[in-house]
Amino acid sequence: MSKNIEIVQSYFNAVARGDFETVDRLFADDIVWHQPGTGVQSGIYNGKAEVFAHLGNFAQWSNGTFAIDTIEYLTDNRDLVSASIHFKAEKNDQSIAMKGMDLLRMENGQIKEVWLFSEHIEDEDAFWNYASNK
Repeated sequence: MSKNIEIVQSYFNAVARGDFETVDRLFADDIVWHQPGTGVQSGIYNGKAEVFAHLGNFAQWSNGTFAIDTIEYLTDNRDLVSASIHFKAEKNDQSIAMKGMDLLRMENGQIKEVWLFSEHIEDEDAFWNYASNK
């Protein structure tokens, strides 16, 4: 297993445990996060403060139910690591569950940039738009 895959696996493990001290160490200070879609969650987030606020919104808007429940595989190509995942969240009478692909760019042993891709981005947009208003 490559060092970059080990770092990304550590990131996913830390997120699953709610260990954001470890996530903080694994993120570069000037991390850039690309969230797809046109919903309330979508956009580009720059730096740890913006990224952690963004991730906090997912927890808040889903009453803490947002989870990456499966990592099908991780693979790398030099400084890029791709993760085939499945994620889910619930809020009141609404839920979402779908596959996604995360692409992480590594630099100096840290996660420098993240691009997310969702299986059905329109459904994801609709869910987060609903969840953020309830």
